[in-house]
This record gives sequence, C-alpha cells and structure tokens, in this order.
Amino acid sequence: MMNIGVNPAVEALQPYVPGEQPRDPAVIKLNTNESPYPAAPQVREAVRRAADDAAFNKYPDPWSTRLRAALAKRAGVTTDEVLPGNGSDEVLRLICHAFLRPGTGDRIGMLDPTYVLYETLAAMFGCGTQRFAVSAPDYAIPPAAIEADVKVLFIASPNPPYGTYYTPEALDEVAAARPERLVVIDEAYADFAGGSALEVYRRRENVILTRTFSKSMSLAGLRVGYALAHGPLFAQLAKIKDSYNLDQLCQTAAEAALSSEAENYYAARNAEICANRDWLAGELRKRGFDVPVSRGNFVFARRPGAKALYEALKARKILVRYFAVPLLDDGVRITIGTREQLNALLAAIDETG
Repeated sequence: MMNIGVNPAVEALQPYVPGEQPRDPAVIKLNTNESPYPAAPQVREAVRRAADDAAFNKYPDPWSTRLRAALAKRAGVTTDEVLPGNGSDEVLRLICHAFLRPGTGDRIGMLDPTYVLYETLAAMFGCGTQRFAVSAPDYAIPPAAIEADVKVLFIASPNPPYGTYYTPEALDEVAAARPERLVVIDEAYADFAGGSALEVYRRRENVILTRTFSKSMSLAGLRVGYALAHGPLFAQLAKIKDSYNLDQLCQTAAEAALSSEAENYYAARNAEICANRDWLAGELRKRGFDVPVSRGNFVFARRPGAKALYEALKARKILVRYFAVPLLDDGVRITIGTREQLNALLAAIDETG
C-alpha cells in the first residue's frame, strides 16, 4: 500500500463526535439542542417555492448577498461585517484557520466545561489549549481567563452544557483586558437568553460574534450560521471561506426566517422553550437533581448514577446527552422539548428511581 504522508496534526486528531442522530421516529430526541418545533410557515413556504423555481444547474450567490444585507440591518452593522457560514461551526473553523499559527505557541483559551468543538479546532491547526474552570454557584468567568495570554479566547454565552449567561459588562471586561487578543463570543443560544453581546462587538475591534440559525430558528437541518467581524478581521476570513458555502435553499430559508412574520413565530416558540426550561429545572430539583441556572435551550442535571440514568432512558427510547469526561460525568444534558416530551422524560426518570 502506498505510504502517503499525513498532516501530523490531522493524524493525531481526536475528531469531534456529534450527538446521536437516530432514525427511529419513536425516539424522543433530547440530546442535541435542536428546536422541538418546525421552522416557521413562511420559511417552509419559501423553500417550497425555491425548490420549484430554482435553477439547480447554476451556482448559488457566493456571498449570500440578500441574507447578509438582512443580517446587517438586523444587527445595525455594515454588510461588510457579516460573514455567512455553513452553520456557525464553519465560521469558528475559519477563525482558527485565519488566526492560529502552528508552531508558534499560539493557543486557544476556553472555559471548562464548554463546547468541545473548540478543543478539536485547536488540535486541527496544530495549536494547544488553555482551560479555565468555572465553578458553582455562578460559574463566572475566572480572573485567569480575563487576563489569559492566549491568541484566541472562545467564550460561549450562554455556555454549554450548564447554560450560563455572561452579561455584556462581563464580556466587555474580557475584551478590554487584552486588546491584542482575539475574543470570539459564541452566541449560538443567545435567543433563549434575553440578552446579547452585540454592543460589546460594536465597541471592541478585537471581538468576533458568531451566531446560528440551527437552534432558535429551527434550521439545524439546513446549516446556516454567520460571524460579525470588523473590517481587518473580516478581510482575512473572507479569503478562506468556501466559494459557495451556502446553497440556494439555505439562503432562501434563512432570508425567510428573518421576515417579521417568521420572527414573531420564533419569538412565541422560543418563549415556550424558555418556560419549559424553567419548569423542567424545577421538576428535576424536586427529584433530587442539582441543576445550574440555564439561559440556553437545555439544562444540565446532576445526580449520582448519571451514566446509568442515560442508559436507562435510552432503553426507553429517550435520548439525552452524557459526557464521560471530568466535571460532566456526574450529570446529563437535556434539550428542552415540548411539554409532552418532557412529561415522558420525567415519567421515565421516576420509573428508574
């Protein structure tokens, strides 16, 4: 067999493992933080029309021009600050590709625990990581993270898997502490939090803000995300994005999701998710779980025997997420579903004792 050399960073890479995606429609899926509700009617109708009318033999708009304009208007920024992506995961990868320099000692800083993809991205580009543990009761950003001498600092707000929300004031302190450091604020769950770091982005040139349509806009299956980045940073990211990273249907769906009618629909659905989140947290605490305050569309529930609980629920066709790693192996992360799904979850938990 031919011995084809492999990039050492890739050869040593431990790939990111997504949550299980069962095909059995009987499974109650509470493991990957998707919305339990369908996309807005305006989105579904726009996609149907596009599927009938689109010229699929032609490439899509390489810059998602109409979508970028709508996002820029929504955020109060210029179009030249909006970088579209194939989900926010793509723009996170582009950030690492553009600004990490293998072999120089560049590192990614991150809270611990947080979104595990950040660790994978650092390894992908041959760079190290520095973790900063957050702890009860408030899971605040540690002083060591605020002052960290790293090339790129990732902070998700709300931060999975606990769901901790960091105020604009706290994030501004982080960005101001080291103006030469790139701070990436990952707002995948911001629409459930009742707040955003958009003003921090506007104020600080070393901040990139990332968002996704996957969670609060029910478009996980179409993979649309974006970053807001100031001119010099945007220019570097623009060089390395795939020429046609959003297909025609993705662009159409995302544009429709930003219409006033669709936004009203999503606001109502997301309010239901937040109400169900707070209700579920209370019900779990009644059952002896320790549940940190979450501002995402999920909760993290701690109780002895977490792995056994995950397996017992899976046997009952209810999927939650279990992480066999320190700081997380004593609990399960539960996506907020419909009230009917959550009642089934609680009934199954009661059955397991």
